[in-house]
Amino acid sequence: MRGGTRVWPHLPAAPLAAKTVGRTPDNGDMRVFISSLIDGFESLRDAAANAIATLGHQPTRAEDFPASPDSPQQACLAGVRDSDAVVLILGDRYGYIQQSGLSATHEEYREARESRPVLVFLQRFGKPEPRQLDFIHEIQGWERGHYTADFVDAEDLRNRVTRALHEFTLANETAPLNENELVDRARALIPSGRQAPRPSLLVAVAPGPVRSVIRPAQLDDDELQRFLLTEALTGNDAVLTPASGTDVSVQGDAINLTQRESNRLVSVDESGRVLVISPATEDRWRTGIASIIEEDVRALIERSLRFVSRVLDQVDGPRRLTHVAPIVSLLGAGYLPWRTREEQQQSPNAASMGMGSADEVVVALSPPVRRRPSLVHENSLLADDFIARLRRDLRR
Repeated sequence: MRGGTRVWPHLPAAPLAAKTVGRTPDNGDMRVFISSLIDGFESLRDAAANAIATLGHQPTRAEDFPASPDSPQQACLAGVRDSDAVVLILGDRYGYIQQSGLSATHEEYREARESRPVLVFLQRFGKPEPRQLDFIHEIQGWERGHYTADFVDAEDLRNRVTRALHEFTLANETAPLNENELVDRARALIPSGRQAPRPSLLVAVAPGPVRSVIRPAQLDDDELQRFLLTEALTGNDAVLTPASGTDVSVQGDAINLTQRESNRLVSVDESGRVLVISPATEDRWRTGIASIIEEDVRALIERSLRFVSRVLDQVDGPRRLTHVAPIVSLLGAGYLPWRTREEQQQSPNAASMGMGSADEVVVALSPPVRRRPSLVHENSLLADDFIARLRRDLRR
């Protein structure tokens, strides 16, 4: 408490991300949507708009929208989608709750957070409403994907918005994000024509904007190799097994941790791309028909994505890599049935086989590129989407 008021939770500043979809912003021609309550925030919204215009960009505000047959909130969400960045201004009040169960500002944030850089500005002192605190905590969970700052008054806000937008413009000019390139780089990690001794699950993630985050000399660094080995073997999201010996080697521009006995591999290259290979079937099903068990595959995907997040946190401390393109592949599955654990237990010696004969299934998401925090904060949702696509491909 300070002077009878509580200091708001502070969100540390993080690098801004280049926009992933829509127009490519050019210096002096960027649309910036201003999201906040309107009533009581007029001076703050004017300050933000002045900062945006001073830099030669175009501020977009709900109060400036022309008359439209759409509802005001539909128009605002469309404005978010048509923007290159969003300035989010938060005070004590949460705002009127829409049919979705969220305030209009909260809806706009949800619309923007995965596909647009969000610049979050929190009023420094106050006593936020309970729903507003929940909203702030949600933003804190994604803080590594946003630029955040606090402010005192309208003049302070104008200065901070000016600085944040300037930094964003510089970041976008020096390291633009190319979605198609990221997806191609992730797919390139999947070894073509690989002959696996047993069915394998491959999780490949390419981060961006593309840049080198590990120097060539660092690939031989004992500290980095020790971190990767410890995290892969005994971390909370270990993807290797202590029951097998691990060969650590540097090949080309990547560190490889290889367990040949158990058909496991972790590979991390200089640009932060990560490949995790794991067995897709478990030994415990050897008493019945060998099957791909859906729950086991989901758990492997979830664990692999969290492991990748830990690796990126280690090799990219400044968090310059803001987005990720994850790809999942099943190799050597062939005609193996895809079943749930319950189906396997109920009928271990009989199963309907899929009609497809593809020995390699590779699936991506839609959209294929996500903000980096989604590896952790939307981990289960990403795994569910990958599972749905794998299941369709293997059961057709």
